[in-house]
Amino acid sequence: MDKHDLPETPSTEKPAGEPVNTGRRRLSKAALVTPVVATLAARPALACSVSGFMSGNTSPGREDPRCDGYGCTPGFWKNNTKAWKVYSPGECAQYQGPHCKQWDPDEPATTLAEILPASCLNGYAGPYFTQVATSDTLISILNKGVGNGGKLTTEYADLCHYIAAILNAAASSASYGSTVAEIQEGLCKAGKEGKINYYTTVLLAGLNERGCMFDAWGDCEKGFTRDPTGVTCIPICSETTQWNPLTMKCEPKT
Repeated sequence: MDKHDLPETPSTEKPAGEPVNTGRRRLSKAALVTPVVATLAARPALACSVSGFMSGNTSPGREDPRCDGYGCTPGFWKNNTKAWKVYSPGECAQYQGPHCKQWDPDEPATTLAEILPASCLNGYAGPYFTQVATSDTLISILNKGVGNGGKLTTEYADLCHYIAAILNAAASSASYGSTVAEIQEGLCKAGKEGKINYYTTVLLAGLNERGCMFDAWGDCEKGFTRDPTGVTCIPICSETTQWNPLTMKCEPKT
């Protein structure tokens, strides 16, 4: 179980010396994703990556998609909504213990339609995700699909891993290793080839479970720091090495 797959506390107070920046999570998609698109496009296609899947360098089977990089689980995104960036879970109107009992209907929340690849699905979720409507919010889907301890229900596993992949890529594509556009195009390819379940619950699940780079507030987790652009979290490398977004490793400085 991911250590962040724990109930989100209702407190809005951040530890002393670390002021909450509620506006940061609503930064534009372009501000967060654009800086690394060029380097990611040049990344070698790996069998454990979305780009590898797109290039045909992978196929369903026993392969392990866990490769270099980092990703947070669906349980993390469900329970730590203060860490969301670009996309919004909405605002909690009423807490019941540590959980949000009711979300404010007057506050905007990102819907499934907003993260589907219009190039191939045209805003229609079925037959890929038939159990939901495109008007359903991302947080409502995660709440239905992620149980206690972060365990996913079979019915929602495809959707929850796709949502988590989108949230990971939007928040830190340099550490996750894929952009939002790549993940969306991967879904198009998977749909055409009848590989939705493999794409979401094997490939994306493996990428989502490599270790989270964020804390509950959306700041960099211990052992991570902001990259030079200030918008993504990357591992802290030793004094003689630096983070390479192409290989997603700390490598000797040149």
